[in-house]
Amino acid sequence: MKAGLLSTTISGTFAGMSTAALTGPLAVPLDSDLLFQSLVERLQFSNAAEEWSRCINILNRWEEEHLLVDHPAPEKLAQHKKIVERLMFFGQPCAFISSHPEFDDSDTAGMVFATQQILRDKLRMFHNPISQEEADRILQEVFPEP
Repeated sequence: MKAGLLSTTISGTFAGMSTAALTGPLAVPLDSDLLFQSLVERLQFSNAAEEWSRCINILNRWEEEHLLVDHPAPEKLAQHKKIVERLMFFGQPCAFISSHPEFDDSDTAGMVFATQQILRDKLRMFHNPISQEEADRILQEVFPEP
């Protein structure tokens, strides 16, 4: 083996290193069943996901002011789309982590799922609206005139 390079053996352990040497800064061996949960806790994932989810409340107030008007400005619609897409992008790693089999915080997992759904709905509602004719047809179907 060349100096400074590590090679792995067939068993998956690093040649010339003991399991103790594979202990990371969390004082949990890298091959431990506790590694995933230790990283989640150390990185305060649930708190970060909650902060991300709270952005929906701020976005709701912004929408009320700028988009829930008769004729929203095109630049405000473009700004909104960019905000929603950024929040959706940030939500992807949250969803990935919270869907891991070893993630044991079902409340956070549910919050992440719900926040992603809200963001998808906002994108569809504000940026792919139905036509007036379609809206009228649905209203007539749901509330038929006698």
